[in-house]
Amino acid sequence: MLPPAPPGVVPYIAGWSEERLLKCPITRSRAAPGIAYADETPYDRDSFGVLWVRYALRPKQRRGSPQLRNVHPYRQRRAMLNMMCQVCGRMPPDPGGPHLFLLRDSVGAIREGELTTSPPVCVPCAGISIQLCRALRGGRFVAAWARRVPAWGVVGPLHHPVTLQTVPGCQMEQVKYGSQWAPWVRAARTMVELHDVTPADLDREFAALGRDRLEEELARVAELTAVA
Repeated sequence: MLPPAPPGVVPYIAGWSEERLLKCPITRSRAAPGIAYADETPYDRDSFGVLWVRYALRPKQRRGSPQLRNVHPYRQRRAMLNMMCQVCGRMPPDPGGPHLFLLRDSVGAIREGELTTSPPVCVPCAGISIQLCRALRGGRFVAAWARRVPAWGVVGPLHHPVTLQTVPGCQMEQVKYGSQWAPWVRAARTMVELHDVTPADLDREFAALGRDRLEEELARVAELTAVA
């Protein structure tokens, strides 16, 4: 039932060679305990007040070559905020959910309250992902629908409250919004919590769309995500 995935698909949230981390000196915030940028703008913090890493953001024609193992912080954050498909970047048909999450199978089925930094996928892009993503191929995945997906926190490097230097061993630490460490983290990923979880049978989802519709959708995704 599942057509072959088109080659060369580059996910919406993927990193690119010319979109690099920008080095910005960290200072102590004057408004409250925590870190800041000396030339900080409103775009440097999310709606919870957490500081974010600064990353170059370029037009598609100037991004260089895709770095599929990397995730661009801003696009990941936008995908989570709007529940956009992490592969094709399409907005969800129903913003109220449910939303389909596809994760690597590390501890079994997706559980109620599970935390993830992996944005949702649409059904056609789930079919692409399980064929092309190394971490998911060979049936090494779990899928579920989640109706409620509240923001839980962020993942990123922690900075020491005294030295302001990055804490060794805390390059990608999970930090809950409102916790004591939230003012001292530079976020690189949004982390959400999955609620009202229902296991997803992808074979059934693919069959419901039908092969013709799947082929049309996969062709659309290939065009949307083409490198050039």
